[in-house]
Amino acid sequence: MGAKRGQQLGSVVAGLGIGIGLTVAGWSAIGPDHLVFAVVVQWAFLFMAFLIGPTLVDAGRSRYRVRAFEPKIYTLLGAQILRRVLDASGWNRIIRQMRQSESGTSGLSRFLRGTEQSETAHLIGVAATVLLVITTVATAHYQGAVQILLVGLMLHGYPVMIQRIVRFKITNHHANPSKNVP
Repeated sequence: MGAKRGQQLGSVVAGLGIGIGLTVAGWSAIGPDHLVFAVVVQWAFLFMAFLIGPTLVDAGRSRYRVRAFEPKIYTLLGAQILRRVLDASGWNRIIRQMRQSESGTSGLSRFLRGTEQSETAHLIGVAATVLLVITTVATAHYQGAVQILLVGLMLHGYPVMIQRIVRFKITNHHANPSKNVP
């Protein structure tokens, strides 16, 4: 268990180093008001989040419970449209294959765990985005703040909404899970 703890700590340190390092470097080299900066930091936050996320996936498990009104709100915000785009592009097929077990079958509990892991990682990205937006506004870079927020919403906010819609459909048996797997 000590080796696992050390590996988790290493992932957290590496994730924070990448996220913070690329943000500081991008701020200095590109500048916070450039769209390229917003894209670079959001991808850095995504990579950071996927390194840190596994250490936090089991913390506060009640946050994974999706209330009945949530999918309706997410649908109104356009999450289902993005989900269809991801289906059409083949992205969801790739993710589904990644979540399959070695034997080629995807168990329901394994799939649900995958949605929790993805949601946790993207929530870390949302938190990093909010902190950077606050910093950007505090330094009077309003255009940069808007760009960072919009790119962050697309790269982190909508994936959280999609994971919650999918988990709601599966856990509440409102639809055939095999037809609603992202």
